[in-house]
Amino acid sequence: MADQNEITEATKNCAGCKKPISRARRYYRNGAYYCNKNCFQKKIAALADKGAEGSE
Repeated sequence: MADQNEITEATKNCAGCKKPISRARRYYRNGAYYCNKNCFQKKIAALADKGAEGSE
């Protein structure tokens, strides 16, 4: 039951900037919804930086 609540929450807010997004303006990549391609690219860059710091 908790899994379904997490799924509906993911569709309401952008995974990158946490802004509310409408159904018409969704960008789905890698298991998450983003408001646009720019938010997706920023999130990927942030994860890459975080991973690079962890490996040093």
